[in-house]
Amino acid sequence: MSIKTLGFDEINNRAIKLRQIATGYPAQQSFAVQSAADEFLESNPLAPIIAVICDQQITAEDAWEFPFWLYNQLGGGSFTAANIYKLGQTALKNHLETYLTDKWPSGMSADDQERYLNNVSGYIINACRLIKNHFADDPDNMFKLGNYNVPQVYFILRSLPGVGAKKASMIARDFAMSAGAWFLGLSKRLKQNSRIDLKVNGKHFSEVPVDIHVVKVFGRMMGEFRRTPQRSTFPNYSPDIQNFAKLAFPAFPSKLDELLWAVGRTYCDDRNPVCNECPLQNLPCEYNQS
Repeated sequence: MSIKTLGFDEINNRAIKLRQIATGYPAQQSFAVQSAADEFLESNPLAPIIAVICDQQITAEDAWEFPFWLYNQLGGGSFTAANIYKLGQTALKNHLETYLTDKWPSGMSADDQERYLNNVSGYIINACRLIKNHFADDPDNMFKLGNYNVPQVYFILRSLPGVGAKKASMIARDFAMSAGAWFLGLSKRLKQNSRIDLKVNGKHFSEVPVDIHVVKVFGRMMGEFRRTPQRSTFPNYSPDIQNFAKLAFPAFPSKLDELLWAVGRTYCDDRNPVCNECPLQNLPCEYNQS
């Protein structure tokens, strides 16, 4: 089976069933970040930007705890874009390497680790330079108008080095839900400092952040494959995922991501899935049928 052979009626039926299952799921993705790190992510305007840039190839927990770790490593002083930019890429890369020493994913090669360190440290320095030069060293100035829709937030985020389509879609989704450390801290500061009420409208414009978990679960659910394909092929699945999301959740398409990400991360392992505990076990699955 595949999308080509299922036919619209069956695809629509799976969208309806998925919508019903999603009603029992929490309103947003969650992962465990220590409370002090979480508080720092809300209180410091630069911290969530660094976390988002780091959030690739390593666990979300490690990415989002890095800013607080770095803050402590630097002595707990002023954690601003200007100061991080002044630190320089070499020093930042060394800090990032120290932090990740015992946190690298088991299957990540030494070359991939080095590439991550070079890329991410460079993205962070370039993002800090942008914030320092164009936003008066205050990331909150990116959202000083206060009233936005989802596509506007998406493209504001895309201007940041190291923030690609997936990350921008993820944060734009959180902003539309008035959720996440970045939005919560930003909205409080804008209200307190500038009397600006931050609002993000247009949930129906949201898109699914396509990552390995989304592709894996969607592909199995639609009979496209049993084993997750190479990352280089993920863009090929994006149009089908985005349109299925609109079919299943027309008012808020990125709702699909919440469910597929949680299932992919918790139950749908690539080689050893826990099918008998999977919330989607009543839907067809290519893995179970193989």
